Amino acid sequence: MQEHRADYDSLTVTEKFERFYRDYCHEAIGKLAQEYDDKRSLFIEYDDLYRFDRDLVDDWMNHPDKMRGYAEEALRVYDLPVDVGFENAHVRLTDNRDAAESVTVPSITSKDIGDYVAVRGKLSRVTEVNHRLDDAAFECQRCGSLNYIPQPRMSTDEPHDCQGCEREGPFKINTAKSEWLDQRKLKVEELPGERPDSNAESVTVFVDDDLCHHGGPNGLPDRNGQDVVVLGQYNVNEDELTGRNANNEAGGWIEAHAIAFLSQDHEDVDVDAHKDEFMELANDPDCIEKQKQSLVPGMHADEDLDRIFEASVAWLFNAYRVEPDEGSGTFRGDLHMGIIGAPGRGKSTLGSALDEIAPKSEFRSGTGLSKVGLTAATVQEEFAGQTEWSLSPGILPRSNGGHCIIDEVDDVIDENTKALHDALEGEQMVKVDKADISANLPTRTALLAMGNPRDGTFDRFEPLKDQIDLDDALVDRLDLLFTLDADLDLETHREVADHVVDSFDELSQQQAYENGADVEPTEPDTTEREVSADTLRAMVVYARENVFPTLTDQTKQMLKEFYVSVQDLNDNEEDPTPATPRRLEAGIRLSVAFARAELSETVEPRHAERAIALSKHVIGHNYDPESGKFDSARTGKGTPKSQKERMKSVAELIKEMQEPDYNPHIDEIVDECESELGLSQKLTEDTVDDLSERGLLYQPTHGSGEYRAS
Repeated sequence: MQEHRADYDSLTVTEKFERFYRDYCHEAIGKLAQEYDDKRSLFIEYDDLYRFDRDLVDDWMNHPDKMRGYAEEALRVYDLPVDVGFENAHVRLTDNRDAAESVTVPSITSKDIGDYVAVRGKLSRVTEVNHRLDDAAFECQRCGSLNYIPQPRMSTDEPHDCQGCEREGPFKINTAKSEWLDQRKLKVEELPGERPDSNAESVTVFVDDDLCHHGGPNGLPDRNGQDVVVLGQYNVNEDELTGRNANNEAGGWIEAHAIAFLSQDHEDVDVDAHKDEFMELANDPDCIEKQKQSLVPGMHADEDLDRIFEASVAWLFNAYRVEPDEGSGTFRGDLHMGIIGAPGRGKSTLGSALDEIAPKSEFRSGTGLSKVGLTAATVQEEFAGQTEWSLSPGILPRSNGGHCIIDEVDDVIDENTKALHDALEGEQMVKVDKADISANLPTRTALLAMGNPRDGTFDRFEPLKDQIDLDDALVDRLDLLFTLDADLDLETHREVADHVVDSFDELSQQQAYENGADVEPTEPDTTEREVSADTLRAMVVYARENVFPTLTDQTKQMLKEFYVSVQDLNDNEEDPTPATPRRLEAGIRLSVAFARAELSETVEPRHAERAIALSKHVIGHNYDPESGKFDSARTGKGTPKSQKERMKSVAELIKEMQEPDYNPHIDEIVDECESELGLSQKLTEDTVDDLSERGLLYQPTHGSGEYRAS
């Protein structure tokens, strides 16, 4: 053993890398030789090199340029059965196994200058590919000689004198004879969970050559928004230290040698620590009821909120994605849910609680979302000293593989959200092709969209779609859409008041007691969870990775009968179809999600019953209180039949009231509609506004309040 060690110690650094390649990388080098026309990098794992020779790793971290040179020389002389020259190949030390000690962006200090660092963060900007001058060929304008000068990244170095005639130029760059590299600029910012506030620190990263195209069909743009560890040499911009405006300060940047993409599998959740507890819960007949109670235990849940809490359990667990080997027919597993409610009904509180429990989530307010919004955008901005186009992912790509919560979604939905079609359905992908940047950003996330009704409260006589500011594409893809009105009955108001006052009293007594006051606090029980947030989070992760329930024959029959019964609601050939296969798919997703919540291997009838009950409530938005009949246009596209008939009746009544030289006033119209048609003042005024917007009514004198039918 000692002789073997002595033999190894006598090797040069290049020879040590050769031996490492034989032990760890022989197959990878053979594959690189076969694909060398397209790929030029050999990636070696930090963990493998550490186990082989810790000193090599330590030297690489402290002297990256020198050690990389040794490693690439060893690759060039490596003995292969095929005749391939690796003259331009790169050796990149990466860390896909999370073995290296990584640091956050703010943790980088001046002590790291020149060292090889591993920095974790979120990839938040990716520019298009540009061409960087690597080895410039300067042509002497006196004798025509070419003078090759290696170029720094941030500036251009010219020769002092010509190697041919030994005179000081002048020189001109010969672009055809120069050597160039592809280059992208990246911005890596702090991970959301590691920030002290909403303002994330960031670092500029440069990637060269084939690393520009690493990570997907379109290269790094496909990975924009993902969590990464950037491994490379930390440098400062030396140009800031010279010149007219120079001082002794310089900004830092990373020359990336490798980028490792962090796992999306919630590795930070300790499932085993909570497994006994959630396995016992899964066998409890009241499992889902206890999960509901544990979401926001301090909030009084009336009937509407209780229904939303139940749906939220399904939303946390989700179904699972089913993809055929060939052809179409992808079945998404992520549940999309909408809650539109009057202010003060607890939407934000629920959103915060779900954000705490979900293993991976993004929670944003529509008013706080950047101009990038939901999907993605190419933006032109000052970046690393130049104005360039870069790709910036929205909140949906950032939450890929988890949950996405948007409060006040009505502030971000507009005519520019057509990409929602692909982002929330089918492949669940945002496709970007603009400003020389192409990317396919995955958006496989469960969306919870929350917002307010336009007028602060709901009018049950008006179609729901006319009272919410949501894009049709979004509404069409919501598996569940709930409404919360502020107009509660007196008894419910009393229950809410009792709950809030009692909760405050119990908690304030406890706080006063802890602060030394002479009080005897009662034991607060209104905020206790049946299931802790940590246990519920671990249960979600376990279900996501291990539970894939299938439908029983009885459950399949229940779902089929439900779908057919909804189809039968349509009793008028002119009405839109009340339910599409998308509604049936939503019922399946919900059923599977409830089965997952109980860690069940099969979807039982009890799971389908919960799903059907929630689906019926959603479909209930389509019942017209005027006619008592079903009309899917109340939430979908088109004008509801009752609204069409009301508009027609009001227009005809106004025609009867008007004369050649007389136009009825809105007050007269309201009185007449109440007596002849039984319409309330608000309903009449809203109908007059609708008719005016459609050009069927107009005011001969603007602002007079007098109307005339066209």
